[in-house]
Amino acid sequence: MTHLELAFGFVPVSVIILSFILTLFVKKIYVMPLISFIACIILMFTVFNQSFFGWALVYTVFSLIFSYLAMLIVKLRKKSK
Repeated sequence: MTHLELAFGFVPVSVIILSFILTLFVKKIYVMPLISFIACIILMFTVFNQSFFGWALVYTVFSLIFSYLAMLIVKLRKKSK
């Protein structure tokens, strides 16, 4: 797997899926975006270079959006019961 496939394929898909699933378990919106940001920063220093920082911010925003959507779904399901 090349760095480009990792940066634009595996990392965003895993951030989205993990954000949705882990937010359902933790039930806190800001936990998974924080974990995503820390993981992306670690990847920036170990695998990529400093230009990955912008993508780390984008992936953190994606994580925040999907965490919010997960909590919204939980609230709507509780409300419908």
